[in-house]
Amino acid sequence: MKNMLKFPYALALVLLFGLHASAQANPSLTKPAAPPNVVLILVDDMGWMDLSCQGSEYFLTPNIDRLAKEGMRFTDAYAACAVCSPTRAAVMTGKYPARTHVTDWIRARFQRGGKGTPKKNPKVFVGNQNNKLLCPPNPYWLDLEEVTLAEALKPKGYVSCHIGKWHLGDDPQYPGPQGFDENHGGCDYGQPPSYFDPYTNKRLPQGIPFLLPQKKGEYLTDREAKEAESFIRRNSDRPFFLYLAHYAVHTPIQAKKDVTEKYKKRKKTLQKRPDYAAMVESVDDAVGRVMKTLKETGVEDNTMIIFTSDNGGLLGPTHNAPLRSGKGNPYEGGIRVPLIVKWPKVVQPNSISNLPVTSVDYFPTILEAAKISLPKDRQIDGMSLVSHLKGAVSSSAQRDAIFWHFPHYRGRITPYSIIRQGDWKLLKWYEGPRYELYNLKDDLSEKTDLANEKKDLVKRLDQVLVKHLHSVGAAIPRENLTFKGRLQNQKAKTEGQPRVLILGDSISMGYTPLVKAILSDEAYVTRPRGNCQGTNHGVEQIEKWLALEGGKWDVIHFNFGLHDLKRVQPNNKKKNSNDPKHPRQAEPEIYRKQLQAIVKKLKATGAKLIFATTTPVPDGGVRPHRDITDPQRYNQIAHDVVKGQEVAITDLYSLSQKYAEEIQRPVDVHFTPTGSRLLAEEVARGIQKALK
Repeated sequence: MKNMLKFPYALALVLLFGLHASAQANPSLTKPAAPPNVVLILVDDMGWMDLSCQGSEYFLTPNIDRLAKEGMRFTDAYAACAVCSPTRAAVMTGKYPARTHVTDWIRARFQRGGKGTPKKNPKVFVGNQNNKLLCPPNPYWLDLEEVTLAEALKPKGYVSCHIGKWHLGDDPQYPGPQGFDENHGGCDYGQPPSYFDPYTNKRLPQGIPFLLPQKKGEYLTDREAKEAESFIRRNSDRPFFLYLAHYAVHTPIQAKKDVTEKYKKRKKTLQKRPDYAAMVESVDDAVGRVMKTLKETGVEDNTMIIFTSDNGGLLGPTHNAPLRSGKGNPYEGGIRVPLIVKWPKVVQPNSISNLPVTSVDYFPTILEAAKISLPKDRQIDGMSLVSHLKGAVSSSAQRDAIFWHFPHYRGRITPYSIIRQGDWKLLKWYEGPRYELYNLKDDLSEKTDLANEKKDLVKRLDQVLVKHLHSVGAAIPRENLTFKGRLQNQKAKTEGQPRVLILGDSISMGYTPLVKAILSDEAYVTRPRGNCQGTNHGVEQIEKWLALEGGKWDVIHFNFGLHDLKRVQPNNKKKNSNDPKHPRQAEPEIYRKQLQAIVKKLKATGAKLIFATTTPVPDGGVRPHRDITDPQRYNQIAHDVVKGQEVAITDLYSLSQKYAEEIQRPVDVHFTPTGSRLLAEEVARGIQKALK
């Protein structure tokens, strides 16, 4: 028995010392594997066919081809949108554009007509009388409340660097405030002023923020590669996240002359622009430099590289055949993009995947690779590709479909949404709506629309699409009641219709034609010619106005106040003044008495009455002078006057105040066309309620 007890004890000692010796010989057994470095290369506007490994016979991309041989190339990879900013927001957050509400490209400050950075993102739907639909406004930035890849990786000790195009907001939303430790060239620009150092043009002489000139004439893509090399070398001893978002191959099409000359001698195909080809080659050179630096610093085997594009290729500079169309379009040429993932010892080299994937998948993929849980306080739309990258046959069971949502007008493109489920792709145009249906397995070029043949499938896919859009809080375009074509199709009806009279100042002059259009099937709407001005003019003209076109009004919508509170010359109330010390056209108590007299006349008609509150006076020195607090003061007087008189109130003040920055002209009491439309919709609702 004693000998039997000694044997296990002796064996345990042997195993213990053996493991200790093995651990000394192989330190990896005693400490967990370091989290992988991540290099995410997002090329701007690179088309699905812009690489040799994708089938191009014109472009030369040996380094990217080598990346594909060492990793996995996806045939059915998609950008989250056919234009840039929505895809970039999706990459950073793992959320569909419909959820972040960044659904169109973001206008840089120099493209906003001097408006600068607003205090908050717009909310008012936009559209003019040439548009059938009113569309949700696109924001000016990705909200800081979103968790970006850089922020999600930081708790694991990752150092992060953004290089190149950002295009997700102004200074407060630049890469730094969004979690990146370094930023080289990321700003509000959607394209570079120039591809050559000092990266300026006449419109943007300041160049690219956070990318100071170093060497005159240096090519921008080379500079981006140099910054990437530097970042990798400085941080090779700790986990890093490098987001290399090349400005290339976006316009302006500018390339190195010697490389361009090389492509002039190559046999042309549908892809035939030598300068664009030279830009593609410069991107390929940059990829090669990054791969070389990873190897030289000894971190190649522990680095995941993701190479992709933010949308399809721009027709003209390139061609996406066999895919239909290009950038900005909902067809495959606008949304299908290259995707290559290299992850040594995880991804099988030279492998090809036909799994449909999209930009929202990179966020959960990178976090799972880094062994970081997804944020629990928000919904992430993407699907991690880690199991698929490790060799799982398919991950399609985890996701029913992929979706796109573009609720905007863009040139000839009208608002649309898309669903891809299996091999089927349904394109929904909101004007109509009308549908297109394609089987991508049999018809990659989308030549045969099967919507009329497979109406049941269209209906089922549309139901899935609508359910998804509702779940993500998508903003859906709505009918534009002031659309010219709609009005032309309506019969002019006046006889037997309720009669509506609108009285008011220049603000009402802006919205009355739109109210008339909105109510054209329900009521006859008119107003006196010219400006009704203030109560001084009103008490003189009220009987004349009421007798307009034979009188007999069913509804009278009226407003006085904005003229009453303006400053005038002391000795001439008809002459405006910019002096705040001068009197108002109608001081508060005079305004009260005159408004009472007008309301008495209106009441005598027997019409239903609606008073519209006076709209705000913006700060900054409106001319003629008006105190910014006076509208509320005069509105309170008006409330007192109409109280108990069965007069409804349309509160245009509160509506305008809520959206003032979006709809009111700077330092002006008047409104933009969008503002006039918004006011018209509110006025029309009030009149419709009165008519019922």
